[in-house]
Amino acid sequence: MRAGSGWEGATEIAIVLVPVLSNNYAWILHNGKFAAVVDPGDAEPVTRFVNRAGLTLTHVLVTHHHADHCAGAEELKNAHQCAVIGPDDIRIPYVNDAVRDGDKRSVLSERLEVIGTPGHTSTHVVYHFPSLRAMFTGDTLFCAGCGRMLEGTPAEMLLSLIRCMCVDDNTSVYCGHEYTEENLLFATTVEPENKEVWQRLADVKYMQRRGMPTVPSTIAVERATNPFLRTGSPGLRKKLGMESASGIEVFAELRRRKDSF
Repeated sequence: MRAGSGWEGATEIAIVLVPVLSNNYAWILHNGKFAAVVDPGDAEPVTRFVNRAGLTLTHVLVTHHHADHCAGAEELKNAHQCAVIGPDDIRIPYVNDAVRDGDKRSVLSERLEVIGTPGHTSTHVVYHFPSLRAMFTGDTLFCAGCGRMLEGTPAEMLLSLIRCMCVDDNTSVYCGHEYTEENLLFATTVEPENKEVWQRLADVKYMQRRGMPTVPSTIAVERATNPFLRTGSPGLRKKLGMESASGIEVFAELRRRKDSF
C-alpha cells in the first residue's frame, strides 16, 4: 500500500488477493471507497469482497481473453456499471475501453501504463502502476516462470518478458496463477548451482505448506531466480549445452523443456 492522491479522505491504495477458480488470482485495488479488479475469472468472489467492504467498483482490468482471467468481467460490468479496460481484441466484446501498448489511463486516480506483451496470446497486455510500484502480469510473467506461447513466437515472448523488466527493481509482480513452486522446481533443473533459486524454493515450500500465497514477487527476485529472464546466465547456458546460442534460442529451449516438465 502507499499514499495516493486525488481523492478526499482515505487516499491509501490497498491491493488484495482474491482466489478464484482452482489456482487463479484476481487482484482488487481499493482506496477504502472505490475499487478496481484485475483479471476476474469469476465474478462472485469479487462481488462478495466489494459488497462486504462497502466499495464502489469503478474499473475491471483484463489482461487477455482467456476465460479464467475474464469470465466474470461482463457480469461485473453489468452489475456495477463500471468500465472494462482490456486489449483491443474481438474475443473480449464487452471491453468498452480498448488499450494497446503505450496507452495510459487513470484508475483510482493512479497513473496506469499499458505494456503490450504478445506471446501467450497475441493481444496480451500488462498493467503497470508506477507510483504503486505494482505490475499486473496476467499470464506473461509468472513468479519464477512465464506463460506458454499459445499465440506467439519465442522471439515475441522473450521481448515481452524483457519489456516487463524495464521498471523499478522494487516493483511487485502480481501474476494470475499460483505456479511458483512448480516453476522453481523446474528452475533447479536448468540452473542447479543458483543458490538463490534453492533458497527461494525452500521459502516457497514453507509458505505453501501453510496455505500462504507465494505472489506477489518483485522484479529483483525474478531477475535472480526466473530462468526465463536469465537466458544470458553462463551456468544456465552450460547446463543446456548452449553456450554460444542466441538468447532467443536459449529461451525457446527453456520453454520446450518446461512444457514437458
